[in-house]
Amino acid sequence: MKEELIDELAEHSGILPGYFDIKGNYHPVPTETKAAILESLGYDISSNESIKKSIEKKRFYPWLDFIEPVHAISLSETLNIFIYIPAERNEERRIGINLTFYDQEGRKIKDKEIPLLVEEESIINNRRYLKIKYEEKELTQQGYYNLELDIIHPDESINKIKKKSRIIIAPERSYLPPELERGRCWGLSVNLYSIRSSENWGIGDFGDLKRLIPWLSDLGASLISLNPLHAIPNTLPYGISPYAPLSRLYKNYIYLDISLIDEIKEDYLQKLNESLRSVKESALIEYDRIASLKLQALKKAFRAFVDREFKNNTERAERFRNYINTESEDLILFAAYMALSERFRTTDWQRWPGDFQEPESPTVKKFIIENKEEILFFQYIQWLIDEQHKDLYRECRERSLIIGLGHDLAIGAMKESFDVWSNKGLFALKMSLGAPPDDFSPDGQNWGFPPLIPERLRIKGYEPFIKALRKNMQHCGAIRIDHAFGLFRQFWIPQGRTPSEGAYVRFPFDELLKIITLESVMNTTIIIAEDLGTGPENAREELKKHRMLSYRLFYFERKYPEQNFLEPSGYPEMALTAVTTHDLPTIYGFWKGVDIEQRKNLKKYPDERFYISQIEERIKDRTLIIEALKREGILDSNYELPEEMTEELCLAIYNYLARTPSKIVLVSLDDILGALNQQNMPGTIDIYPNWRQKTVKMLEDILRDERFKLLARMFEKEGRNMVELSGIEPPTS
Repeated sequence: MKEELIDELAEHSGILPGYFDIKGNYHPVPTETKAAILESLGYDISSNESIKKSIEKKRFYPWLDFIEPVHAISLSETLNIFIYIPAERNEERRIGINLTFYDQEGRKIKDKEIPLLVEEESIINNRRYLKIKYEEKELTQQGYYNLELDIIHPDESINKIKKKSRIIIAPERSYLPPELERGRCWGLSVNLYSIRSSENWGIGDFGDLKRLIPWLSDLGASLISLNPLHAIPNTLPYGISPYAPLSRLYKNYIYLDISLIDEIKEDYLQKLNESLRSVKESALIEYDRIASLKLQALKKAFRAFVDREFKNNTERAERFRNYINTESEDLILFAAYMALSERFRTTDWQRWPGDFQEPESPTVKKFIIENKEEILFFQYIQWLIDEQHKDLYRECRERSLIIGLGHDLAIGAMKESFDVWSNKGLFALKMSLGAPPDDFSPDGQNWGFPPLIPERLRIKGYEPFIKALRKNMQHCGAIRIDHAFGLFRQFWIPQGRTPSEGAYVRFPFDELLKIITLESVMNTTIIIAEDLGTGPENAREELKKHRMLSYRLFYFERKYPEQNFLEPSGYPEMALTAVTTHDLPTIYGFWKGVDIEQRKNLKKYPDERFYISQIEERIKDRTLIIEALKREGILDSNYELPEEMTEELCLAIYNYLARTPSKIVLVSLDDILGALNQQNMPGTIDIYPNWRQKTVKMLEDILRDERFKLLARMFEKEGRNMVELSGIEPPTS
């Protein structure tokens, strides 16, 4: 009996009863997993009666809640607002309903007393309820609005109720620049942290990026796609993944070019040369040491800034104050989190003393008041990041990179993060997001961060989600949404269990997609939806309907079940097409089977037979690639399959993608440089050098590498030069 009730409540709560893996096998979700997820959602499942009460509440939603917390429509749709009111017979004439509308800035737009137009009646627990319909015709502009509901009612308890709802009016389609509507382009994918140069501090930074921009402009590229720049702990081994941030609102100071900070003098940099030499020469990126050196330099710069600029109210100080005022409470709280992390020597708020774990506690508020200079320091850091970042995007525009910088938005944040600390009630803290097992991750993936609870996020009017989008759309022309299928459903893994014991939970995708579309147009930012793997039915169609670019990888675009590679003409137009990602082998590594051997050595395969099958499949793939390139006429018919990847073959594969109708082709820097190792091996943390590998060539050598000129000429031949399409003369070197 209880098991059946749990199954029913799970269905009402969006927990899917099972899922199909990439090979089409169905995996039913055990009741134990459903029960654990229900508890994390806040349900009492200790008894049959408590479960029945929860089922009843879900069944009658939203009749018992007066009004939905969100109304999201497209511009072409009618805004219908439904209000649910308990009313006995003949009580209608004594009931009044007033709606007050506000714009996003909180300014009152109008007050409206609405008539009781009864759409439907229902009897719930022997009480009569009315469903009142109001059609709003005056809100015709895209944007966010807030609605307050006041009810005059014979029942005094209802009179005291104030209900709010967020109204979202979105355009039909996401933003696409005019040049891309009629043309195609290409860009370079860069893991910024991995760049080796003579000028950086052992990790790629904004200074390196500034040197890449004019070079890529001269090559005719339109986009520089970056790894997430989110704030992370910068500590080995668990705190270095750019996809496991402390915050998706603020960025990692390790990317700052210290030499560009006004308060840093040349003699200070000279003194650091000895300390910097070892981290620059290190084979792998030394996050802890680099972060420590940069923080030390930033504290020195801050002291000089306060004395020379801030106290004297200079123009530069005024810019800083304007930034602080724009960021408001979010930045204050983030700065407090960083200051507390330094005070307690850990970014994990769960290890802080009691009251400090609650951001709204008097203890935290007192800390903020009593430590104003520490708070100001961490605000100063984010301001410096914003200033350098803004300058980079300005450089992109001046150099005619039509799209410019492309940002990457991680799907979530770590449990110990600022994002969770500041919004604990929105997260399922006893769950982890991840992915079920597949060929590239036989054990599945557990990303270690808690999922947002969709119902609670909706009650908040999606404010944290909107903020994350808006912040990551600053100073860029495109944003890649990691694991975009997570907008439809997310794979939740109960604490202490393996990915094979997880389950999918539905998300309100229609409202989320409308928000993304609205933010895209408001911020003139292209949306790239990473839709790899097996997704929910019609998910790709929904993304396409909102004009979000699909994310297609050469490795996976096949004519199943034969496994032949899809011809270029078969790729979708509304897509970003690439060969690989940070989680997959590079072209050179794929060809040589480096990833297969690495997984074997790391004991990631269940048995020898599976390992051998992977080798056989890779040998077959190499043959299929050559056959596809020959069919397209890119390789001669007598071209022989090489044992090692070559520059000619690498370029030929990108030529294959250049012939697709896809709007963007993205080239991996590591591919052209001939790197063998992928940046991240899913399912590992410290047994593989994830996120620590440097480029195989120095930046100074990359900028002179003839292979990129060959690549640029190939793309130009295939009609992917957006500078020409836009009518802008390319800049001279």
